[in-house]
Amino acid sequence: MKSKATIVTTSWDDGNPCDLKIAELLKARDLGGTFYCPFRGPEGRPILTSTQIRSLAEEGFELGGHTLSHTALTHLCSEEVVREVRGCKTRLEDILGDSVRMFCYPNGRFNSEVIQHLRAAGFQGARTTRMFRYELGLDPYRMPTSIHAYPNSRSQYVRNLVRGGNPAGLCWYLTKFVKRNSWVSVAKAQFDQALREGGVWHLYGHSWLIEEMALWDGLVEVLDYVSRRENVRYANNGELGAPRETAPAPDLALAS
Repeated sequence: MKSKATIVTTSWDDGNPCDLKIAELLKARDLGGTFYCPFRGPEGRPILTSTQIRSLAEEGFELGGHTLSHTALTHLCSEEVVREVRGCKTRLEDILGDSVRMFCYPNGRFNSEVIQHLRAAGFQGARTTRMFRYELGLDPYRMPTSIHAYPNSRSQYVRNLVRGGNPAGLCWYLTKFVKRNSWVSVAKAQFDQALREGGVWHLYGHSWLIEEMALWDGLVEVLDYVSRRENVRYANNGELGAPRETAPAPDLALAS
């Protein structure tokens, strides 16, 4: 018999205006979500306005930091990391009139020094791009995910699991999920496992990528599948709390 709770959370990167469509889909299904917003979109893509950011917060969604310029922090000197991390937090808090406690690493890249800067800036946790994880009680500054709303190839999944130091996830993928031919199928199977065994099922994605690749139908199918289940808690990333830290995982996360 399952002894642990099942929690569903979602997160969305890059602060694109298509996030508003994501929010509508989540709201209609009583699902939580955290939107990580930079102040310059990747490759010059548009970003949410201050009014749109506030509207997401008013709808009950969480807003998190994603740097000022969507630059991989491991490529920067210490002074530049401080500017990117503190700057995005200050600007978001000025827009929201409230504290911002969660952060997401651009391109999934981070190391111990970056984490130290996040702590110093007052962030209470940070999300990575590591997949196929379900456990509670992990390092809050290395928050993993379960599935990416994107048709990753088998080799991309394997590379993510190897670089993320996740042998259990690699075993699960190779024995249970490798024959599944779509991210939608993998997502559903992962959720079923979380229902059976307990833990966190965490979907993340990029609304602009979903728009460009016409992945909306698959996303709706997954959201319908996981929503409004009995004995499941639906939460934003920050609502998972700040669990105790465990031994550090490898510092370099795979960019997705």
